Amino acid sequence: MKPRPVRFAPDALDFALIAVSFPGEPFTPDTVALIYDEAPLNGCALVLRDDARLEEGSRCTVKVGRMDPLDARVVWKKQIEKGLIHLGFQYLE
Repeated sequence: MKPRPVRFAPDALDFALIAVSFPGEPFTPDTVALIYDEAPLNGCALVLRDDARLEEGSRCTVKVGRMDPLDARVVWKKQIEKGLIHLGFQYLE
């Protein structure tokens, strides 16, 4: 079994920005999310309003807290309640 990366709780008042764009385009965020937890070298889990553009396998750019924007891929998606989702992202850089 592969060990899970160490996860950290986000700093108070931190949030994430997501840009659904092609790699190499300027970072122009169009979605704001709450940070559920993060593994700075591996990825993060975010909570946000349901966005049909973000499905498992979707590529995007994510800026978590004070980190620079990173290319990422959605690796899992869970419906929390109607209109609210929990997404897991893997950093690709």
